[in-house]
Amino acid sequence: MPASGSRVDARRRWERWLPCLLGGACLALCIPARAQSPSSPAAHEVYLSVNINGQATTLISRFRELNGHLFISPGDLASLGLKTGSAAPLPDRDIALDAIAGIRYRYNPGQQTVDIEAPNRLLKAYSLDTRGLEPAAPAASGTGLLLNYDAYGQTGTNDSLAVWSEERYFGPSGVLSNTGIAYLYGPYRDYVRYDTSWSHSDPATLRTTQFGDTISSSLPWSRSVRMGGLQWRRNFGLRPDLVTFPLPALSGTAVVPSAIDVYINNIRQYSGNVPGGPFVVNNVPGITGAGVASIVTRDALGRPVSTSLPIYIDSRLLAQGLSSYSAEAGFLRRDYGLRSFDYDSSPAGSLSGRYGVSDALTVEGHAESTPGMYNAGGGALVRLGTDGVLDGSLSVSAGRQEGAQAGVGYQYIRPDFSFDIRTLRKIGNYGDLASSDGTPTPDVDDRITFSIPIGKRQTVSLSYIGLAYPGVSKSDIGSISYAVNLGQQITFNVNAFQDFSDATNTGVFLSLSIGLGDNTVASLNAGEQNGRSTYTAGAVRTPDYGGGWGWGAQAGSTGAIDYQQGWGQYLGRYGQVTATAQNLGGRSDASLDLNGGVVLMGGHVEASRQIYDGFALVSTDGIGGVPVLSQNRVIGATSSDGYLLVPNLNGYQNNQIAIDSLKLPPDTRVEATEMDVVPQALSGVTARFALSRYSAASIVLRDQDGKPLPVGTRVHHDQGGQDTIVGYDGITFVDHLRSDNSLRLQGKQFQCEVRFAYRRPADGSLPTIGPLTCVRRPRMSP
Repeated sequence: MPASGSRVDARRRWERWLPCLLGGACLALCIPARAQSPSSPAAHEVYLSVNINGQATTLISRFRELNGHLFISPGDLASLGLKTGSAAPLPDRDIALDAIAGIRYRYNPGQQTVDIEAPNRLLKAYSLDTRGLEPAAPAASGTGLLLNYDAYGQTGTNDSLAVWSEERYFGPSGVLSNTGIAYLYGPYRDYVRYDTSWSHSDPATLRTTQFGDTISSSLPWSRSVRMGGLQWRRNFGLRPDLVTFPLPALSGTAVVPSAIDVYINNIRQYSGNVPGGPFVVNNVPGITGAGVASIVTRDALGRPVSTSLPIYIDSRLLAQGLSSYSAEAGFLRRDYGLRSFDYDSSPAGSLSGRYGVSDALTVEGHAESTPGMYNAGGGALVRLGTDGVLDGSLSVSAGRQEGAQAGVGYQYIRPDFSFDIRTLRKIGNYGDLASSDGTPTPDVDDRITFSIPIGKRQTVSLSYIGLAYPGVSKSDIGSISYAVNLGQQITFNVNAFQDFSDATNTGVFLSLSIGLGDNTVASLNAGEQNGRSTYTAGAVRTPDYGGGWGWGAQAGSTGAIDYQQGWGQYLGRYGQVTATAQNLGGRSDASLDLNGGVVLMGGHVEASRQIYDGFALVSTDGIGGVPVLSQNRVIGATSSDGYLLVPNLNGYQNNQIAIDSLKLPPDTRVEATEMDVVPQALSGVTARFALSRYSAASIVLRDQDGKPLPVGTRVHHDQGGQDTIVGYDGITFVDHLRSDNSLRLQGKQFQCEVRFAYRRPADGSLPTIGPLTCVRRPRMSP
């Protein structure tokens, strides 16, 4: 009986505690669940200043806090430069910092900070770009017309006149261009058109489309031809900041925030700063070929720590994932330079492509066809670690010309020597578009070059070229050259060659060049080829880019004819003029050459030098005589109506244009003195500097006793509506003056008025008017 009672009591006690135990179990299960769901009502957002490994990040990040535990979104974690490690959070869910193995943190609610400690494996590498190029703004283009010209006239033995010209329309939609030359030679008069085309480029896709005359694409083992039709191609020139070939990325770890130096072959190429932790240096500059890159940082005691890595750079390779292509379709051009509209009647097409499979492998392909001839081939370039680049190609042709062409080459460049060998061999009756146009394909094309620098001033080079064309004797030419710099201004070269297939074809040449300063160079050249001696002696001074005079004088002999000539040259804002006189074997001639450009844009006609790429029409809002600088170099001054054309800017790049504000009249208001302009290729943009003239003066104010009005007296200009105050000595500065003006003044115990006339000084100075008497009256109560 007692035992039974004990079991009953025990069951009752268990029944009493069961709800508590179940509740405790539920609570234990709920707490982790809440820890994984910080968006529950108990969690709240906090914005904390973040320090990582004792270093301030200067970043404030959003966290969620629950019972002292912090949660952060994967995106915010990445912005702090931290990785999630083995944790695998959902993209739309916050992750607990505690869940990332290796991370420890201290949360200070009072100071609203969190100090995070993380191992290097959880730190994202700090990235540096050694090129440091600022991205260019989107390129722009105004709308207008441009004429480039080069007129050449000769008199003496034969009178002649020739004018080359380019007519160009440019606008946001593209560029329409036409080039040609007009001849006037005795009874012979003609105009020969060279190229006519319309082109449009899209920097966003790096594509250029061109209609009209074009040159087909080619690879090192194929040939280009002139065509009339359509071309569609990848154009890396639309992104000058883009590096298309593989550059090494150097990585390391800084124990503490440190300065970093990058050396290439013991020459410092870059200096910067990195925070503590891992870092990577991208786009390492400096060399082509083999070399050693070194990174120097500091350890915790300030001692230098150096890490070196062998590298090899070849600009012929494409970076991994990068591709280039070009496709053309149209009709082959015949007798270019002789006839204006001579095109083949049969259509033709061409296609080229390259792709960077990896940083060490670039593959290439090319195909072309015309009725009765088909050609296709492929090739590759392979970087052999740091031991150079091997390339090879194979192409075949079918139709009227059946055959193949195979080529292989190897290039290795290093600081103490360079070596390049390649061969291209024709098999059967191989043909391409160029051969169908009458230019035969070579049977053999062998080339070898070897160069060795001797010290810092001397170089010895050896080369061999073996060429064989159908029906022409093969040439096997070997040459040797030696170059030495004798100081900063003297260069001496010796070159000799021998055709091993023709013992009589041999020659040796010597040249000496001496810089005399002031853009002046004297030169002496002498040589002997196939038993005939030649020499030339002369001196040339080229004009400064900013403009000025140049000249040249030369005398020599071709072995059969002696000649002398001299010329004077002037390069100015509107073009270049060159006058030449010469005597050739007793016959005297004189010539005059004029070249320049004319632009019609924005309703203004501006003369200029020849314009090969982009340009800017600078406007100073009608203020003339303002000096204009391009890339910190004075180009000229604005005309009387406030315009100046700056030629030959780089398309799709930042070009700095500035004005010299120190040369402006004192009454000129300047909003900005420099700007970057980004023209489209072959197009122009307007660079407007907002300038205006002050209508202002310093007004000297006195009361009826001749005393200066008190400092701080309020001044209101009735006509302009501006308010100002009186300064020391009763002087106030008032802008926006009219011909007739009135000022109302209020002091602590008085008020008064003055009236005066204003005339803008012709010299642009800011005048002083007065003293003006302002009769004080007691200030009326409001």
